[in-house]
Amino acid sequence: MPDKSQKNQPDGQRDLKGFAIRHAAAQRLNAVLAGDAFEPFGPGDFVEGRDRALANRLVTLALRHHGQLDALFAERLQKGWPKRSGLFEAALRIGAAQLLFLPGQGDHSAVHLSVEIVKADKRARPFAKLANAVLRGIGRERPAVPETPEALLPPVLLKRWRKAYGVEVLNGIAQALVDGPALDLTLRQDDPDLIEALGAARVLGDTVRITHRDRAVSDLPGYEEGAFWVQDMAAALPARLLGAGPGDHAIDLCAAPGGKTAQLAKAGARVTALDLDEARLERLAGNLARLRCEAELATGDARSFGEDGAYSHVLLDAPCSATGTLRRHPEVIWHREAADFRERARLQAAMLDNAARITAPGGTLVYCTCSLEPEEGEDQAKAFLARHAGFRLKPVEADEMAGWTAPITQLGHVRTVPGMPVPTPDSLTGVSGTMDGFFIARFTRDL
Repeated sequence: MPDKSQKNQPDGQRDLKGFAIRHAAAQRLNAVLAGDAFEPFGPGDFVEGRDRALANRLVTLALRHHGQLDALFAERLQKGWPKRSGLFEAALRIGAAQLLFLPGQGDHSAVHLSVEIVKADKRARPFAKLANAVLRGIGRERPAVPETPEALLPPVLLKRWRKAYGVEVLNGIAQALVDGPALDLTLRQDDPDLIEALGAARVLGDTVRITHRDRAVSDLPGYEEGAFWVQDMAAALPARLLGAGPGDHAIDLCAAPGGKTAQLAKAGARVTALDLDEARLERLAGNLARLRCEAELATGDARSFGEDGAYSHVLLDAPCSATGTLRRHPEVIWHREAADFRERARLQAAMLDNAARITAPGGTLVYCTCSLEPEEGEDQAKAFLARHAGFRLKPVEADEMAGWTAPITQLGHVRTVPGMPVPTPDSLTGVSGTMDGFFIARFTRDL
């Protein structure tokens, strides 16, 4: 079965070893540079798992080190990136990323195959000699690549995060970007034998972490049986803090892909899972079927869905800038401007107002975002309380977090940031890494 990645390749390069992987990586990176989200390569792109892994690695390395590569190319391209040059920029970024951050793949392949990608693209072809000169120069000089926040992060976010979090946290965010994520799983039920088979370690609650793996998630033990789902440790906190259980009617607004819905169903609550996008709901339904979890699925707008006071527990994981997911989606930090945060904050406020309306008297409302921006977190929670006199903050307590107090703010919100160490139990070893950035606020409605 031929790789899909070879479908659109020029005949002269199809048999060139390693070309298919790098050509596909350059195409995918080119789309991201144009504003798309990065969609990892899957079995439909490459049959061999090692080929998929390398293609994904090349793109993510180029994205994690985007700021550092910008500086290198600014020194070497005196006239800037040529306009309408096809895959030229993406090919150079892939090649430089391999040279500097994946040296085990060989300098020759990094330069030669990147130049071949340029030659194979009619718009990039006139710049083949330039591509060769720039990449050979980088390979020969091995320029120093500082791993500082200033080198790794875009100026607009660098300034914002330094003001919001301080230098120490900013350094941790930058390091987390370079390190990338481990794989966190939420278990359907406690199973020590499965944890051992996965090579995982407990982190917090029913979250376990796999620091190193050599196979796809779908090939891990327990996947087909629905024994776990992929969910970052920080992303698993909001549903736990909602506190829904047997006898409660909970709604998960903006529910797809369904990790939080599965948590609520696992806790025994009757769950309604809402999403505006029917295709995303279909994906959610498939995920729940694998996990043997049940929920009522509904298509609708979180700004207007639901009857007054219909739900004892309401969870709103609102659409946001997603800057807290930079370890897994490094492209998001290069696609965001200050205006984006204001626009999303307006949408979040409208959803929060509706969430308040459908929360039953005495009920609980949890608002969360995977954003590091105060407008989408702390400021949003403060503004909500100012608009809704019938709600009050329900601070998160240390015992709800198994004694882990690091992310609990003075007001009782939860604020995690990339770079914050995971709360490793003292009896366990081998757990490392950090987590996504999340903001969580919990409110109760007066009777």
